[in-house]
Amino acid sequence: MKDTSLTQFVRDRKGQPRGLVVATIINNQIRLGWSYTNTTAGDNFDKQLAYHIAFGRAEFGWGPNVRVPHSVNKVLNRMQHRANRYYKQSTDSSYDFALNA
Repeated sequence: MKDTSLTQFVRDRKGQPRGLVVATIINNQIRLGWSYTNTTAGDNFDKQLAYHIAFGRAEFGWGPNVRVPHSVNKVLNRMQHRANRYYKQSTDSSYDFALNA
């Protein structure tokens, strides 16, 4: 089966990657997930860890009490529209959209 996940990096003002937003299909729902590096705590961006966290949040959700950073939220909103266009055009069946379950 072909992987039809969409990904978009969250970048800082200098263009360096700081996070990742993903969209994928799970149980006929478009699911979004995200990850973001806490650079003020001294963390460095790790691409593999970003994928792991973002796809984990897409699959299992991230809970109602998690605050999404502003820069991630902007990319999440763009990804939501992108995913709706992509998945509607690529198949005849309709998908439900779920931000976090």
